[in-house]
Amino acid sequence: MKKLFHTTIAALASLIMLASLFTSCSKKTKLTPVEIKPIVYQTDNITVKVDPKLELLMIALRLAEVEPFSTNYYGQEYGQFVDGVDNLFAKQKDHPFVKEIKSRAKNYKESYRSTLAITQYISDDMTQMTIKQKEMPEILTSFWKGINLKQFIAQFNDFANSSNYARIWLLYEPHLKRQAIAEQDYQSSNKKCTDWISKYFFAADSSPDYMIYSSTLTAGNYFPLPLSDQKGKTVINQIAGAYWIKDNDWNYYNSTLNITVSYIYALIEKHWDLLSAELTRLTKSIYEENQITYKVTDSIVKGTAATLVSLVCSLDFDIAKENEEIGTAFKNAITTNNFYKDPDKLIALIEVYTSNRNTYPDFESFLINYLPQALKEL
Repeated sequence: MKKLFHTTIAALASLIMLASLFTSCSKKTKLTPVEIKPIVYQTDNITVKVDPKLELLMIALRLAEVEPFSTNYYGQEYGQFVDGVDNLFAKQKDHPFVKEIKSRAKNYKESYRSTLAITQYISDDMTQMTIKQKEMPEILTSFWKGINLKQFIAQFNDFANSSNYARIWLLYEPHLKRQAIAEQDYQSSNKKCTDWISKYFFAADSSPDYMIYSSTLTAGNYFPLPLSDQKGKTVINQIAGAYWIKDNDWNYYNSTLNITVSYIYALIEKHWDLLSAELTRLTKSIYEENQITYKVTDSIVKGTAATLVSLVCSLDFDIAKENEEIGTAFKNAITTNNFYKDPDKLIALIEVYTSNRNTYPDFESFLINYLPQALKEL
């Protein structure tokens, strides 16, 4: 009996130890919140934002030597900021998060839109993902395919804390505010750009909002992000390099074109099932005709189509109509930069939209109801 009692106690102790072990293993790893307030300026329907999450990801891309983020081509004002970032983050080059990005980017040749979009699903304190593993949006999968979101956020959070990112942000906050104010000033002076986009692509009762993420770390490049929805309104999201100069028609036209490409790319992506077959056929024919040997991927098709459509649509913008040099240059860009031999065909195609706004109150309705069949004739 005594032996049985001891055996029972031993078994019970083992169960308690096992339960304790199981409980400790099943607890979620607690991450350290990163307390940084984004810099935000809003005027009418345009918000300019410097986002700590996006900035941190681009710093990691720079440390991972991913172009164009790793470039050293900066003007003096911005060069000092970038040199400071390089020095303060120098010890983080071997951080697991940076290594993960470097490994993924090694053979990656598609759009970094997928890379940067993940920051839209990270909580402001950098401790949680706002999406579940099974709900990962398709936009993320080309770069982040197979990523474990729990591991990702743990590495991202540790990268922020181990680098003392919150203190670095405070150090450079005056620069970041000046950068955002300059972007806001540029957008205000270029209000005719967003006004034209709202009027041209949207119905009067559904004009969009614009979220412009201002950053020094893009080396002057624009990067589109997926569309979002806020209180039933479409939000066009764009990362803008902090390099624009006011009172320059070329800059106004270029920024208009960049935002337009961002929007059209998102529409094509949204309705890919309707458009993929014909757009892929057209892109392959362009590549074959011009003896371009790159593999035609879905990303290349979307990018090519978005650029061509945006160039044609932007010819309707006042600056292109009033400035013959700009209008001619961008019409020529259809043939010289994008290798499409007959721009008049594309112009005639888009004129169906501009001439029939009662039938197609917005560009999305035109893209859904007219373009799939019309593309077959090109």
